[in-house]
Amino acid sequence: MRARSVLAGAAVGWMAARWWLAGRRRDELEAACADLRLEQADLVNSARMATLGSMVAGIAHELDTPLGALHSDHDTLRRALERLQDILSDERVDESELDEVRRIVRAVDGVHESSELAIDRMVGLVESLRTFGRPDGSERDVVDLHRALDDTLALLDHRLGEAVEVERDYGDLPEVECFPAQLNQVFMNLLLNASQAIEGAGTIRIRTRSRGERVRVEVSDDGHGIREAHLERIFEPGFTTRGARMGMGLGLLIARQVVDRHGGEIEVESEVGEGSSFAVELPTRLPREGTEWRH
Repeated sequence: MRARSVLAGAAVGWMAARWWLAGRRRDELEAACADLRLEQADLVNSARMATLGSMVAGIAHELDTPLGALHSDHDTLRRALERLQDILSDERVDESELDEVRRIVRAVDGVHESSELAIDRMVGLVESLRTFGRPDGSERDVVDLHRALDDTLALLDHRLGEAVEVERDYGDLPEVECFPAQLNQVFMNLLLNASQAIEGAGTIRIRTRSRGERVRVEVSDDGHGIREAHLERIFEPGFTTRGARMGMGLGLLIARQVVDRHGGEIEVESEVGEGSSFAVELPTRLPREGTEWRH
């Protein structure tokens, strides 16, 4: 009887030890996962800032054009007002001066339209930059994916130039719950890769469709394509080969991590000489576990 009691006590002690070890391992695993999530969030933020840094010169050039137009318009308005003051300096305005006033008014109206276009361009660029560069990648929101795509394209306009045409085939999409800063980085990486795949003139096509409680965004190009042997490696960290798509680096790895955290999927199809197509499919609402990835 005593031996049986000792055995029972040992069994209880052994079970307690197992539970303690399991709990400790679970705590260690949760801590490791939390550290990994922070590192991944840091990686996304670092990549976003690096992308913005590389685009600063191009964005400055994009702003310089409308600023130059505004400067010219300001000078035109100044000279027009000076001439109007000369004409109206006395109480008498003859017919020839009245014709000149009409011409000045028409010119001022044209300058006004030109200035509005320049201001709209600058406001759009600044708003796109603010949206893409929002510092808190953990901020969850419900967004219009078409607006996110257009903002990203606005920032890439100087890189695409006139040789690369962008075709938009936007479907009727619901708003999507997501981490906007992280998703913007996905679109930026995919569009950058598409532009880098095109040598000379080419076309980037963006197609969006709604699929019940999920949405699909496809980014395709008619560039040089990716060899089949490389398709399985394109999501590896640092994978860049001149035979595939130059400059991918961590871009596609980050894209897949972000899409995974949103409960989505990313697919790729490519044919050498024909181009590539990347498709991102996302749920319209974040999975509850997706909210845990915070910076």
